[in-house]
Amino acid sequence: MRPAGRFLASHEDIELLQISDETDNVIFLLSTDWFSTWMFSLGQWRGGQASLALTKDVARRAASDILSGSTDYYLVDLSPTRKAATFDQFMKELKACLDGKASRDLRRLVDSITGHSLLSRDQRWALKAALIRAMALGLGADARAALGEGVVAVVINMLELLGAGEIPFQPESRWDVELDSKFGGLPGRLEDLASAAYAPSVLLQEVAVATRRLHYGQPDVARLAEWWAGAAQHLCMYVEPRSLAIHLDELGGLAGES
Repeated sequence: MRPAGRFLASHEDIELLQISDETDNVIFLLSTDWFSTWMFSLGQWRGGQASLALTKDVARRAASDILSGSTDYYLVDLSPTRKAATFDQFMKELKACLDGKASRDLRRLVDSITGHSLLSRDQRWALKAALIRAMALGLGADARAALGEGVVAVVINMLELLGAGEIPFQPESRWDVELDSKFGGLPGRLEDLASAAYAPSVLLQEVAVATRRLHYGQPDVARLAEWWAGAAQHLCMYVEPRSLAIHLDELGGLAGES
């Protein structure tokens, strides 16, 4: 587990983020009024409205630098070197002005979008889809025993908030509209990012927080992870149960720092 307050701006972290190729996406999402409002409504930014507004302003400056006046993101410099330099500067600027709580909010968000975890984006998406499928079919006794009624209640609530499909892009400003138009003339990229990368991570985090709050022991988390990984396998996605259990423990620990 990373020490509290550490940012993904070191050489080691930047190299990992180059592989994920998602650093620009973090900046773009955080620059929009739509995503900021939605994230705050989900309770995923505990640092307060002022720090979120500050983060959005910094992200907009970084996004403008990335685009450099271009009308198409795919025509700008997309090299790993440029992406790493841009993201490093973005994080350093925020590090100087965010308090500890907002810093941890940001770190969790960066991790969720970049896939900087034991689980890949596809695995996290499959875990969310598996819960949606299980709920639609009606949770059996084995599922309820593995999850526990407290976690089941959290899952039901979060799936209602996150929805079963795409997170609808609802622009709240001119910036939102113009940014969404700069991806090769194909609208929906921001929506796809929120739906495929961020929403599954939010669900995983809330399940992890629930297990911590309900004082689940290691055997309880292991049983939950075993069932959940098995449910994902029905969707032809293999998730190693132990990795899932470790990931849930890490997420619960990070939430406990807030």
